[in-house]
Amino acid sequence: MNTPATEGLPGAVGSRPLPRSWRAVRLSDVCEESIPTRDPRDSPTDSFRYVDITSVSNVSKRIVSPKTVLGKDAPSRARQVIRTGDVLVATTRPNLNAVALVPTELDGEIASTGFCVLRAKSGLDPRYLFGFVQMGETVRNLSELVKGALYPAVTDAQVRAQWLPLPELSEQRRIVDVLAEQMTAVERARAAAEAQLKAAKALPAAYLRMVFESATAQAWPRRTLAEVSEIAGGIQKSPDRVPVRLHRPYLTVRNVQRGCLDLSEVERFEVTLAEIERLRLLSGDILVVEGNGSIDQIGRNAMFVADGQEWIHQNHVIRVRLDGAAARPEFVSCFLNCDLGRAQMVKKAETTSGLYTLSAGKVASLEVPVPSLGEQESILSVLGERMGEVERLIEQAGEQLAAMDSLQAALLRRAFSGEL
Repeated sequence: MNTPATEGLPGAVGSRPLPRSWRAVRLSDVCEESIPTRDPRDSPTDSFRYVDITSVSNVSKRIVSPKTVLGKDAPSRARQVIRTGDVLVATTRPNLNAVALVPTELDGEIASTGFCVLRAKSGLDPRYLFGFVQMGETVRNLSELVKGALYPAVTDAQVRAQWLPLPELSEQRRIVDVLAEQMTAVERARAAAEAQLKAAKALPAAYLRMVFESATAQAWPRRTLAEVSEIAGGIQKSPDRVPVRLHRPYLTVRNVQRGCLDLSEVERFEVTLAEIERLRLLSGDILVVEGNGSIDQIGRNAMFVADGQEWIHQNHVIRVRLDGAAARPEFVSCFLNCDLGRAQMVKKAETTSGLYTLSAGKVASLEVPVPSLGEQESILSVLGERMGEVERLIEQAGEQLAAMDSLQAALLRRAFSGEL
């Protein structure tokens, strides 16, 4: 008789019955009851390797950056003594699936209590256990336990209460060997797609260099933005801006990315009629970020396109409204986002204190190339075609990566339902 359908195994393999020789067990039945602990502070001058949540990649499912710490500096969470083959399951935000198999070189080291450490007993192959905690159904089942919670974390007991479909040890090893071979092929395909994605994302900068660092570009006349545009700051965020009666969507530094606006999260702020009249954004306005913690992000900018609403912007975002008779906003935005434009902004942004920040005055002093409008239009047409191709390449690589995720999920599902 078959084991009852796996709908009795929350988060396991759906409603498919298990093979005859398999049984359903809780993780607590096949993993050691407790994990030894020690306080590294008892040996203050001895160093140890510490695995915390940040040490584990939830993409590669590996421990990628364990820290070397002196005993006297040990965090209060540094307590669990780990062994080769232990499976670490991060209990915070289980939906991220930060899990890892402890390698030989970390045997006897210390892990954070932010992990549930699963140590397989003699009848369970640790690699089989490691595959199980990566399975989509397992992740979803743990995630359901924290839905709506203020602090999204599960307990060790909740992890150890999960049902595991378990064949004999020899079958576990066969499944793991087959699965490893198939996963290796998936990872090779994933690496190729990631390389394609990286190459595609590098193309826009290369295309901009071809335009703005060409011999032709050296001969273009240059003018300051003050000469060809109107520049304005925005509205400062304050408690009295809470939306009440007259409020408008409000673009912040977070919304202005390099070359595009991210409108996934938009705030609304209370304004006056005078402010709307003075600061209302128009199609073609270039929005420039005043400052950022990363020097690479200084002056990143994007062009605004009207959508029928009245939009305003934050004081840390500088508005550049070009004189249409002198320059196309798309052309100037491309220049400001190219290497030459960015280098100029970084130089202007540097302060005596070593920080980097732009101001309306500094933006006004930026020099931009202004070839004829006809030449700008011709360049934008070519760039538009090339950027469209880049978007297609990025979309294609994204689809390939999504397919790899689906294939990996399908392989894991087959492995733990006895179909592999």
